[in-house]
Amino acid sequence: MTQEPQELPSTAYLVIQQGREAGKRLELCKDYTTIGRSRDCDIFLEDVTVHRKQASIVYTDAGFVLRDDHGSGDSIVNGRTIKEQLLNDGDQLLFGNTRLTFFAQEATRPIPFASSRGHELHLGRRTDLSAGIVARLELTNMRGGIQSFELQAETTIGRSRDCDIFLEDLAVSRLHAIIRQQPDDIYELADQHSATGTFVNGQPIIDCRLKEGDVVQIGANSFTFRLSRS
Repeated sequence: MTQEPQELPSTAYLVIQQGREAGKRLELCKDYTTIGRSRDCDIFLEDVTVHRKQASIVYTDAGFVLRDDHGSGDSIVNGRTIKEQLLNDGDQLLFGNTRLTFFAQEATRPIPFASSRGHELHLGRRTDLSAGIVARLELTNMRGGIQSFELQAETTIGRSRDCDIFLEDLAVSRLHAIIRQQPDDIYELADQHSATGTFVNGQPIIDCRLKEGDVVQIGANSFTFRLSRS
């Protein structure tokens, strides 16, 4: 009788780093997780350069171990081809053209909704917005509700509680990105050398001028940029 894979408490996950699914979080909830282009795999990668049965991640007493199941040298960790590798928090995995980051330990606590805990730093300070223009980021939560974060002249985003928009997600750097207001109601988003990158409309950016309706992806959080007149 075949034994079913053991269900594990969520202790690790992968985050896709590029493409239309950038920022997507893939939980490792079994003691044996398969990865590949076959839809029978636990983690399905829609990438023609990935093998149908590419690799597996096995939970051991030492931790999570990545095993190449194809033997073609197409499983890469931190730039090196592997056959079997114990994974550490922050390791960069590459299967075909699909790049992912491995996160472990407390990184897998359920992610609370984003909060604007840093905004108390701005109490009593008026936002310098010209001509009544209001800029904000909108985040749709898992219940379908929308959280709205009004942007300051400079708005910091990250995992530090000092940030204006605080994201409790270890896929997010402590200071991940900054949005600055420029003249003529222009807002520019700048990545702050983050570990997992900042994406706008699915594309990685270093800095970018934001337009109405742009989708900003930071870790597992997807925001929509809005401009309106007050």
